[in-house]
Amino acid sequence: MNKLSKVQKERLILVGVGAVALMAALWWFVVKPEQLQLVKTERDNSQKQDKLARAESVLKSSGEVGSTYTNQLQALQQRETGLAPERGAYEWIINTINPFIQARKGVNITTFSEPTVSDQGLLPRFPYRWATFHIHGIGYYQDFGKFFADFENSFPYFRVQNLEISGNTGPAAEEEKLGFTFDIVTPVVPSDTK
Repeated sequence: MNKLSKVQKERLILVGVGAVALMAALWWFVVKPEQLQLVKTERDNSQKQDKLARAESVLKSSGEVGSTYTNQLQALQQRETGLAPERGAYEWIINTINPFIQARKGVNITTFSEPTVSDQGLLPRFPYRWATFHIHGIGYYQDFGKFFADFENSFPYFRVQNLEISGNTGPAAEEEKLGFTFDIVTPVVPSDTK
């Protein structure tokens, strides 16, 4: 083997130290930032894949959500057919209740008042307005309970309030009958929803 001179050895050591320093600088300024960028890219990619998976899940369930919305809307519209309309509420109450009354014996409704429509009713922040109809009638005492039970079962969205029973002041042939008054409160469907 050849013996290296002292100057050659020093140069060789300097080249080795320079090579190590160059590798450290390349690692610090080139490789490390690229590794950090790669980690960040993998994290972003993972977040975007999660977001895409959630979006695909929502997209798959959108048909189900749409059909549920359509079914709920149809159910609401079906229920609204049993509620008072905004226009013609007086005729509607007469046409709605008269068949019910005629099918029952012993209780007669003599007058229906024009409705009083208000925004405040039975439920706070309810999206419908409320119509209150004042009703007068006569009937036998024993028929009142059945009449009101049947009434509330037949019209689940109506509410009977302010029931007052008094002696009948009508013709002598109907002395056994009692007079009564009560209010019917029902939601009013705005005309723009029908």
